Amino acid sequence: MNSTKRHVKLRVRSLTRTPLFKAPLVTALRTAAAGALCAAALALPASLATAEEVRNADGVMRIAAPAHPVRVGRIVRVGGDGRAGAAAARYLRACVQQRTADRGTWQTVTCGAPVASGADARVEARLRARRPGTLQLRGVLYGLDGARDPHPGPPLGGSPVRVLHVR
Repeated sequence: MNSTKRHVKLRVRSLTRTPLFKAPLVTALRTAAAGALCAAALALPASLATAEEVRNADGVMRIAAPAHPVRVGRIVRVGGDGRAGAAAARYLRACVQQRTADRGTWQTVTCGAPVASGADARVEARLRARRPGTLQLRGVLYGLDGARDPHPGPPLGGSPVRVLHVR
């Protein structure tokens, strides 16, 4: 009997995985993902919810407030702008008003500087969320007879009410 030993080589499967894509494609995908994250980060300041403007025959007013709930004691920044035609009033003043829940009277938080009609009246307000619940905010545009008029007339325009949840 002829006993020759025969060695049989078995194919051994590699434990490492071969990459599905080539390196340049992976780099391009990573760059695209990083670009998307950068675009989202740049859009983050635009996450302030802007209430749609209400158009009256006399003026237009809109405000921007945070869209997310805020904690008690935190300062909330609210901005607004409004404009009206020259026939509506000689000067304009934009104000931010607030009230808690949906009851009570509107309280003026702050008003911007008076501007000549035809220019944008702006207002920036910082208010502190004092108690949990809902806080309603709105912008109001007043017409003035003079730059130092202490008694504005009826509102020329108002923004929709923005509801801010306080936790």
